[in-house]
Amino acid sequence: MNEYTVNVPWDSQHNIWWSNICAQIIEHFGLPGDRYTSHPTEDNMAFIFKNDKDALMCKILISDKV
Repeated sequence: MNEYTVNVPWDSQHNIWWSNICAQIIEHFGLPGDRYTSHPTEDNMAFIFKNDKDALMCKILISDKV
């Protein structure tokens, strides 16, 4: 099974947009579990998608804030 990761750095736009980024992802893809999971790392939050199209849509959705 392939996984597709979208990394969102903790310092995205100096953290101004962090809550908006998370809210957009949850609003569009739902809570973690079905379509993706999320895991914090030292440098970023990793959103790991099960579908490459969802990962691409996520990148497009948050592209203006990351």
